[in-house]
Amino acid sequence: MIIRKAILHIMDFNSDICVFSQKELELSDYGTAEFIEKHLSRILEDGGKKEGEFQEYSIFRQTLQRYIQEGIDFTEFSTAVGNLLYDQVSQADEPESMDFLVCQFTEESREYVGLLLLPNKIAYTHQVENGQDGVANKIIRYFTLLPNTSQKISSYALIDLESFRIFLCDRKRAICGEEIQVLPDKVLQCVYGQSDRDTVRTIRKIAGQVAEEYGANPAIAAARAKSCIIESAEQNVPFTPSDICEEVFRENDQMKSTFRQKAMEADMPPKITVENPKVVKSIRSHKIKTDTGIEIKIPTEYLENSRYVEFINHADGTISIQLKNIGKIVNR
Repeated sequence: MIIRKAILHIMDFNSDICVFSQKELELSDYGTAEFIEKHLSRILEDGGKKEGEFQEYSIFRQTLQRYIQEGIDFTEFSTAVGNLLYDQVSQADEPESMDFLVCQFTEESREYVGLLLLPNKIAYTHQVENGQDGVANKIIRYFTLLPNTSQKISSYALIDLESFRIFLCDRKRAICGEEIQVLPDKVLQCVYGQSDRDTVRTIRKIAGQVAEEYGANPAIAAARAKSCIIESAEQNVPFTPSDICEEVFRENDQMKSTFRQKAMEADMPPKITVENPKVVKSIRSHKIKTDTGIEIKIPTEYLENSRYVEFINHADGTISIQLKNIGKIVNR
């Protein structure tokens, strides 16, 4: 990753102060480039980010195009975007003080502009005071600490400068009594779909609901759905809700029909891709939790293989899970 440009603007609603920087950050200063790169790396790997595209009337897109065409410089561009953000957040029922980081970077030959909302954190530190009675060490509160590089940023957007694809994540804020996501709805003015993580959750939820509705095993249904998603990701091809229901409920046409209906009600797109490596990795195993408090984590591919795992339904309505062909048990 190469950080090309970055600038930091301050939006302090506790003091009602907004400070737009007139100079870019010195990336050669100790820790500056490292701070930005670590946050960007976490964002690029985030399975919760959504993909979006600009609305035709997007003011942000027009401003970005002016910057790309060198009609304005980086500082002017970031200030214009900062004003869009400030105007919206200042109207929030409970305005949140933050630093607004705008950057331009290259990752795997792709050029991006990044918008990172860095909420100010309250933390405690020490302070040394020299007085007439000698040195006094005190504990004081800091109100404007930036998120540590190990912390996840909940509001951000990355824009691919070639395709203009948007990758974003935001949380809802109450503005004039309405719950909105400021970045996509007001600043970027874009439409967006589900994240890879949310897509997987939706598919698992629907598959489990249909299985339970018809008296089938929801764990097996979830495992089949996961296997379909994994296979699609490995082959780098999209899949459809019909692909999922054909795989998950291959023996029951009525269950397939119910799944399709619930997929439509959930606004699942006609073609789905799950590309995030972390999300794909997370579904390679399946966790089962019983009402007795026992938790079992099983590789997804084993869940439907009776050589390793078998679900036994008893006449009294209880279920037994039998684990087979175990050569060694390791205590952890």
